[in-house]
Amino acid sequence: LISIMLLCTLTLALSSCGTLNFVDIEEFSSEIYTGRDIADAMEVVLEEFQGKKDKILLNLSYIGDSEISDYKDWADRNGADEVIVFLTDYYVSFFSDTPTQNTASEYENWKFILVRSSGGEWEIVDQGY
Repeated sequence: LISIMLLCTLTLALSSCGTLNFVDIEEFSSEIYTGRDIADAMEVVLEEFQGKKDKILLNLSYIGDSEISDYKDWADRNGADEVIVFLTDYYVSFFSDTPTQNTASEYENWKFILVRSSGGEWEIVDQGY
């Protein structure tokens, strides 16, 4: 119930954020993280897209507890205690000048890997496929 309430709050807060207007945030549950932990990490990912006119975030989802152990080394190598991973789908517009991504293309299952220590702030340490 808490996760769903946080999800609704996060969605409403983003309704006026330009390219984030149509983001589909998938429902999530976790035995590792609280709903607040996941929502805080999602906010960091959403900030990566906020205000960008050439990238439109379409979907954001928590990768799930069963796959987090596959990414534990990201926390270790960044001197952190925890890692969390999200999958995103986004569109790069025809007018984008981002040299490393194809224009007029949709990127699916693009991962964002975040770490933190001792319940601190989440930080993106890597992204990609």
